[in-house]
Amino acid sequence: MNAPIVVQVEMNQVWRYAACAEMARFCAGLKQRRIEAMRCGGCARRYLPPRPFCGNCHLRLTEWVPVSHEGVLDAWTVVHLPILDGRTGTTRDAPYGMGLIRLDGADTTINHYLDLNDAGRLAVGLRVRAVWRDRLEGAIDDIRHFEVLP
Repeated sequence: MNAPIVVQVEMNQVWRYAACAEMARFCAGLKQRRIEAMRCGGCARRYLPPRPFCGNCHLRLTEWVPVSHEGVLDAWTVVHLPILDGRTGTTRDAPYGMGLIRLDGADTTINHYLDLNDAGRLAVGLRVRAVWRDRLEGAIDDIRHFEVLP
């Protein structure tokens, strides 16, 4: 394996997140270990995380559908820089794995931590499963990470 290329870059970015009723319901479901997507009544696309409107049909989404705690790894990376969690104020040690996970029953992916950070063991198409925290608060980090299934 080649040595990683390190590029020193300082970025000044501003992120704004709009909390919507759909995300509030999604987080409330997480507190009960329930993962739900929203299904479009026009094209039947199932969005996770949920959103108010379909990206294909532009219809208002109103139908909630349960999705599995298991799915497929559609993309992954290993991050080598520590990150400060803006919700908790704690730092995640590097390296750590991140993945785009398409849960069974959803058509879109959710970005989340992986239990592996070994690039030699990660691959597109691996089956993964949500690992839950013991104490649930109704936030995305109620899912601690996704573990790769044997």
